[in-house]
Amino acid sequence: MNPLIIDTNERGSLPEAIERRCEGSRPTIPIARQRLIVGDYICGEICVEAKTIGDFIESMRNGHLWRQLDNMDANYQQFALVVWGDIGAHLRQVKARGGKATYGRILKELNGGLARVVADFGCIVCRAASLSEAAYFLSALHQKVNKPASRHGAKAVRRVSTNDVRVDAILTIPGIGQDMAEAILASCGSIEEAACGVCLRDVPRMGKVLRNRVIDVLTNENPVTVQSNSSLKGGNKGEITDE
Repeated sequence: MNPLIIDTNERGSLPEAIERRCEGSRPTIPIARQRLIVGDYICGEICVEAKTIGDFIESMRNGHLWRQLDNMDANYQQFALVVWGDIGAHLRQVKARGGKATYGRILKELNGGLARVVADFGCIVCRAASLSEAAYFLSALHQKVNKPASRHGAKAVRRVSTNDVRVDAILTIPGIGQDMAEAILASCGSIEEAACGVCLRDVPRMGKVLRNRVIDVLTNENPVTVQSNSSLKGGNKGEITDE
């Protein structure tokens, strides 16, 4: 089994709880500490951002959350957000700092924000009531995505269909969502031009890693496979890693 990757900058109680949970699993889930440019954890091929209720609400208000989701959407085919903690405990913390809040207001802002994350980004969302639940979910997620199939049958194949076959074709590239696929065609005009790579520099929110990924997929004469860290490996150009 590939290791569950924890960002080296991730500190606090959650990574420690995840390590304990993984060590106690049967079979044991290997853990690796690695510098991640995007996200806090990598479970299989899924990039995960984890936040307490307070962090989630604050990052919504200052806009940091939306930038993080943009980065995950641009670099990973699947990504998830885990928000953990007890609302009552968070309310007590807010009041202890002299803030004005009610349980209902926090619940409304929390659920409204999570709904926006799903609706606007297509992000996987897990709402965990406690630290242990969050750690349990992440370890279980890593186990499931590393299994070839479950007792329910083979893994489902993600199929996306739009009104433009060109968009559908670009959507098969890991890390490309519909908005990005349409932006590529708007800047390049055609898939053939996109393969040249020059016009990709004009695509909003497309970084060097994703740009190289698109070029590699569209031009490689050999099979291109997805690696566990969501990089791509092709026969001609070798491995492209997220920088």
